[in-house]
Formats: sequence, C-alpha cells, structure tokens
Amino acid sequence: MIFLFISMFMLFFKWQRFIFILISLEFLMLSLFLSLSTVLSEMMFFYFMCFSVISSILGMVVMVGNMKIYGSDQCIF
Repeated sequence: MIFLFISMFMLFFKWQRFIFILISLEFLMLSLFLSLSTVLSEMMFFYFMCFSVISSILGMVVMVGNMKIYGSDQCIF
C-alpha cells in the first residue's frame, strides 16, 4: 500500500513533468504487481510482467521523443 500512496502523491503534486508521471505509473504498476502476485496464475503473472515491461519501455520512448522534438520534458506545453 505504500507504493500506491507514493504514486498517488507523485501524480497529485508533480503532474507537470512527464518523467514524474512515468515514475508514479511505475509505482502504481508495482503496487498492482504486489497485490495481484498471489491471486494470479502463473501464465497470467507472465502476461502481466510482459505488459509492465512493454509499457515501461514505451513510456521511455515517448519521453525521449518528446524531448527530441520539443526540447523539454514538460507535459503541458
């Protein structure tokens, strides 16, 4: 629950920068991962892990693309 608490506060207070949004989404994924790790079967656990890795990589690609085009990591331009 501490990861959910941290991620909600990061989304609430630091929503203007894209890197903090990505970090808070990673904390949300970690809290969901920890809470569902005992409930899911092995195959669903593997799908969930793959989804979290792919979403992390795509978030970093979007951030690097935004910094390349706009020159800033601001969310609202």
